[in-house]
Amino acid sequence: MNAMRPAGRCFEIEQVRFGNGNVYRAPLFATGEVAQISAAVRDVPASLLVEAWNSPDSSMVTIGAPLYRNRDVPEHYTACARAQNRLLYRHFRLAHERVAGFFERRYGALVVFAEELAVPGFHVFTFPRAGEHGAGGWHVDMLHAQVPFFARHRAEVAGVVNFTVPFEVPAGGTGMDIEEDAPGSPQSGGGAHVWMAYEPGVMVFTEAEYRHRIGPSHCLRDGERRVTLQGHGVLFRGRWILFW
Repeated sequence: MNAMRPAGRCFEIEQVRFGNGNVYRAPLFATGEVAQISAAVRDVPASLLVEAWNSPDSSMVTIGAPLYRNRDVPEHYTACARAQNRLLYRHFRLAHERVAGFFERRYGALVVFAEELAVPGFHVFTFPRAGEHGAGGWHVDMLHAQVPFFARHRAEVAGVVNFTVPFEVPAGGTGMDIEEDAPGSPQSGGGAHVWMAYEPGVMVFTEAEYRHRIGPSHCLRDGERRVTLQGHGVLFRGRWILFW
């Protein structure tokens, strides 16, 4: 899973500026490919599903075991990555290869996956009833601080990327809120803000750490879902390592 991908199609990248910050959009998947990956999500092996919560208003599962839910149990996170990575990669090969190939072309560097870090996985939200469903909590990812190895070698982390690819969105829309730091403030966030609406197959990514949150979901019908591929990357010793 670490060979340079063959040169492929070029993707048009849209740059969205907010204050001094930047966020990007890139259409990576055609309509038929979006449907193919959505079908793969519905047919995912049960061993890859991890329930986060289940309530009358909404439920959420992850496909794969992300670091943010296992940062306090690093041994468990590593064990899950070793057990799940190859199966998850094979099941969603189209998604992983397309994203990796895009970043290889953008940065001109090898993109790899690590045995002890979970490969990018999915958030799957299900909304039993129509209506507006609330936003998530504000946070900053800070990848180099969450992965113990990167934290120990922080000076060698030469770049970061955070990305989300929507594959299913509620009919009324959903997206992500992002804001930069306020000038002179010791706290994160509070500065210029941007709302990034999600469109199936169009990746949203940043190349810096910004405060952000999952935006509200507006469902016009019962049973709608919000399905996104989630991942991060670190430029380390000349290679980009993608993980979740």
